[in-house]
Amino acid sequence: MKRVAVLAILSIMFIILSGCKTEFLPKREEIDNLLLVQVVGIDKNPDTGECMITLATKNLQAVSSPDSSGSTGGSGSKKKALILTATGKTIFDAVRNVQLHTDKTIFWGHASFYLFGENVARENLTTHLDFLTRDHELRIESKIFIVRDLTAKDLMERSNQSEYYIFDKLESISRNLKYLGNSEEMKIHELIRFIDIHHASARVPCIHLTTRDRENGEPVFDIESYGYAIISNNRLVGFLDPDIARGVNIITGNLKSSIVPVKDPEGNHVSLEIVGCDTKIIPVFSGDNLESITIKAKVTSHVGEVQSQNVFSSKTAISYMEARQSEILKNEVEEVLEKVRQFRSDCLEICDRIRLKSPLKWRKIEDRWMQVFFSVRIDVQVESKILRTYEMRDPTGSRGRKSQ
Repeated sequence: MKRVAVLAILSIMFIILSGCKTEFLPKREEIDNLLLVQVVGIDKNPDTGECMITLATKNLQAVSSPDSSGSTGGSGSKKKALILTATGKTIFDAVRNVQLHTDKTIFWGHASFYLFGENVARENLTTHLDFLTRDHELRIESKIFIVRDLTAKDLMERSNQSEYYIFDKLESISRNLKYLGNSEEMKIHELIRFIDIHHASARVPCIHLTTRDRENGEPVFDIESYGYAIISNNRLVGFLDPDIARGVNIITGNLKSSIVPVKDPEGNHVSLEIVGCDTKIIPVFSGDNLESITIKAKVTSHVGEVQSQNVFSSKTAISYMEARQSEILKNEVEEVLEKVRQFRSDCLEICDRIRLKSPLKWRKIEDRWMQVFFSVRIDVQVESKILRTYEMRDPTGSRGRKSQ
């Protein structure tokens, strides 16, 4: 053992001290010679049909903007991200080709977001995911979005015209999705697993390009979350808009927080904040046949805002608002179920809940689950409970109305 240890140490020393070229050691680069990629866009070139890759890096270039006198530079300058684009027969080919557009070595270890344009997602999403999971330089912990109505390249270039760096904007969207309740964060490895075990189906968070006004009224491009993109048979088949996408998170039990505007008994607006959601999927079998599925959701809320001076804390008023919230959420769930079944996509994880609840009976229907899911009756039940009104029991101004 001592001889083996000595030989191993000597071999390592010979390798390190040798002046010969050693290809098997990791390649070293000075940090100043690296181009740190943070956002990657993947598209199909509409003219040639080749794969197209677009990179956004944190190496920012100063861009001068005109001041009031019409000149440029000085205090009017702002920074703009570096955008690089290349095409190739495959994603890997395009990745190598994009290196030709910079004098620095592209470093992929910081790539945190992958944006897929709608055109490439409608063709076949999984063929373009293979390189992202196979290549050792890329991280499968990176997050993924599908761009609606545009190529990823267009979205990256247009949003790059504002003072907000695209990586910071995507990071903000991803971090704050839990507060809206109409989308969710998804990583590359989570999407791959989802597609593999859900019959080539998935739901992917979606973003789109929008405009907002600056302080001077000038419009500027911005990026917003836009519900879910639905995948069926490995292809993008449709979208669930934000106005009903919350129903997905109710069904899957992923709803952490959301705001539900309702009306009190007198027609005034009240904002209810969802603080918890517990959803159960209850299969009803007749022998080995699945007769129906019941989706039973219990939603807990707090009163976050009351646009009225009326005292509303009576049991009757609370029950009324609970019923209105239940009705709104039930409608969203039913619309999601209708659209998803139209898209013929197994993206709601209902099969997983049935498998865990009734594993033996699940084996009887597993091979024909897609046919069963599209025809079985699904009943939706939503029960809402308002627990508290935060620091105020009655709304501001209610005492003045009592004295009148």
